[in-house]
Amino acid sequence: MIAAILLAAGLSTRTKQCNKLLLTYRGKKIIKHAVDNILKSKIDYLIVITGRNKKEITNNIPNKKNIKIIFNKHYKTGMSSSIKLGINNLPSSTTSFFITLADMPNIQHTHYNKLILASKKNNTIPIVPFYKSQQHNPVLFPATFINKLNKLKGDKGAKYLLNKTTIKKITFTNRALVKDFDTLEDFVN
Repeated sequence: MIAAILLAAGLSTRTKQCNKLLLTYRGKKIIKHAVDNILKSKIDYLIVITGRNKKEITNNIPNKKNIKIIFNKHYKTGMSSSIKLGINNLPSSTTSFFITLADMPNIQHTHYNKLILASKKNNTIPIVPFYKSQQHNPVLFPATFINKLNKLKGDKGAKYLLNKTTIKKITFTNRALVKDFDTLEDFVN
């Protein structure tokens, strides 16, 4: 089983008191873009980690058997608490899982599927997308990385861990992998 952990618990500090995941982009909320793109992919199970505005975020996620929504009561302590909550709620049959960010609405199902296809050849190392020689999200981890990710602390994601391990690089030419939405200006550019 391939799962995805969608991190949707951020504070949105750079969008002037509004939760960026609830802002509209191309006709729908940012969170809906992220969830819809994952559900169109070959991912079997989705875990959404919420924090701020959990009720509003949850209202934008379909009620399906293959989706689990979890509130991170420690979301203010940083990204690592959300990652740990996600990996500790993965189904036992999970062979690999994505850690992906909800504020990247342009990541299409085809991006996820390309990384999944690459993992078929080697499911023992992380599959990492690269754009213009830089590492980006989402990352597909083998289930064997759960223990390593459980050691993360603070507002650190898995990037530093990836810098210390063998990875498979998958090159993308689409700028969607680097376009996240952090400020209100990002919605007009």
